Amino acid sequence: MRNKIFIGVVVIAAALLISFLAGDYISPRGLTRSAITETFVRIHLFAQQSQAIPSSLDVLPRRAGYANRTTDGWGRPLLYERSNDGIIRLTSLGRDGQPGGQAADADMSTAFHSRKTDGSLWVTSALWIVEAELRDARPGQEAAPCSNAAPPPLQP
Repeated sequence: MRNKIFIGVVVIAAALLISFLAGDYISPRGLTRSAITETFVRIHLFAQQSQAIPSSLDVLPRRAGYANRTTDGWGRPLLYERSNDGIIRLTSLGRDGQPGGQAADADMSTAFHSRKTDGSLWVTSALWIVEAELRDARPGQEAAPCSNAAPPPLQP
């Protein structure tokens, strides 16, 4: 009887330990999405402070209490592009570090307009991250157009 109770306690303890450890796991793709989002927040802060778009990710301000990562979930630097048409893009080449791919090897990319259609610097606007994101923005593909208007409200 004691052996059965002991085995039961060990099994329960092991199950609790596994669920506790697994509950805090963030996948490399999740870390990458977080790093891309946080880096755009830091780009926004830089632009508000300097009235300019950063020349590289090295000049971004650090935020207390945040990871301030400019690397993807696999430890490689995020690719930072500033195009002549005012698009700012951050890209991770996925697990394999090569363009393209499927599943965990697929690229992850997010892009924003840095300027409004009138030429003014959009990135300094308080709502820039909400308003200026290019939808379905993938490197080498045409992104959906973005207007100066706020996106439609989310549907429940």
